[in-house]
Amino acid sequence: MIRVVLRRCLQVTRTKLLTLCICVTIVCLLLFSLVPNTPYRDGRFYTFSPTTFKSSAAEGEGGREATGKPKLRFFKQVAGHDIFLYSAIANSREPEEGELNIIITAFDSTETDSLQCCAVMKGKTLFTAPATIFHKYYIEDILGPFLEKFKNSQTRAKQYACVVPELGIDVSHVTLTASSCPVREEEYLPVIFPKSVPQGLALCAKSAFGDGLDPNKLMEWFEVQRLLGVDHIQLMDLNNPEPVQKVFRYYKDMGLLNPLPYELPGPPYHRGLDQPHWVPQQASHDETFSILDCKQRLRGYSYVMGHDMDEVLMPAQHVSIKDLIKEQLMLRPDAAGFYFYTQFFIYDWGPINKKTDISYFGYLNSTLPRNECKKYVYLMSRVVQARTHSFFSRSPYQQYFIPMKDAILHHYRKCPAHVWKTCDPPKMTDRSMLRFQGQLEKGLEKARQAIGIRPTAS
Repeated sequence: MIRVVLRRCLQVTRTKLLTLCICVTIVCLLLFSLVPNTPYRDGRFYTFSPTTFKSSAAEGEGGREATGKPKLRFFKQVAGHDIFLYSAIANSREPEEGELNIIITAFDSTETDSLQCCAVMKGKTLFTAPATIFHKYYIEDILGPFLEKFKNSQTRAKQYACVVPELGIDVSHVTLTASSCPVREEEYLPVIFPKSVPQGLALCAKSAFGDGLDPNKLMEWFEVQRLLGVDHIQLMDLNNPEPVQKVFRYYKDMGLLNPLPYELPGPPYHRGLDQPHWVPQQASHDETFSILDCKQRLRGYSYVMGHDMDEVLMPAQHVSIKDLIKEQLMLRPDAAGFYFYTQFFIYDWGPINKKTDISYFGYLNSTLPRNECKKYVYLMSRVVQARTHSFFSRSPYQQYFIPMKDAILHHYRKCPAHVWKTCDPPKMTDRSMLRFQGQLEKGLEKARQAIGIRPTAS
């Protein structure tokens, strides 16, 4: 009898213990799930297994979030902050020599500078460290910082640096955070390692936008850049129509062009770079953003030019632009880069030769050379940063203007009546573009046939 009672008591006790263990486990799991993520400690390595779960943000009509803001397509947003990350480019030189530096180019609508880097190694190891400010852009004016302070642009172009110890381990993804490192893989930017192109010449063409882009003139521009020895062109593609996209695809497939999809996040919303959507001061950030990104992506090239798709740098002799640079460096071996004087070829004046359908051969009248809207070419290793009309040299290197007799920048456009006192200044006829006539006609005809676009009869 006693044995039966003891056996029943033990059975009851085991059941209670099992029930108790299950309850304790459930409570622990619930408590763990309710505890917020705590930030990783800086300068540490952690085992990391990012998930690929896609968040399902509520969207309204027209690709907008429930808040009414345009949905981000090409940027990553820092959680809880209006900071929008676009690219993460690696280098081993700056800001810390010999380490793995990752420069993140971003738009920032906040006043915060205190962010943390989250870098994921290919071995799924996470490294954390404080982010440092690599570059803050101010509008291109001698009073830029003052104007920014008292007439704030709402969303600023900005670059952060994440410095990772060089351990022979590649970083695959990176992001910034104001709290904990994200666990979803899609919240990170892939890290880009630029290829090395010794003696290579790249052109940063800023942003392409608006209905005013003429596919035929674009084809002419790309073909002339090829003839001048440009190895690579980078530009940002801001919602361009299909005829322009056809031109971009042709030269991308050729290996000449890298068109990057672009948008303008942050306030003021629904802005653009064309005149109807252009916002004063803010537009300076929106345009220069592409140049900041260019400087990092093109760091593997020896020489980088900066000018727009209505401009062509023309050496005076039958030489490539690289030959021109090398000649100038022999004369000025301490040069960080060179500026060019500009001749404006104004469409309002009409073409001299109306029998050609190539605008470069029709519009031959220009202004006299002017020190206006200057552009440049620089040596990557000798320059700290660049803007639309200027660059900043590393010590002890210097900046020079190339003499007008050696090279000039051709700028093709309508008359800037809002800037010039007169649209009928002294003129000259410049036929230097005709040196490329046979080659340009041949290359352009091939492009027209492949793309399926050619000028219509006027």
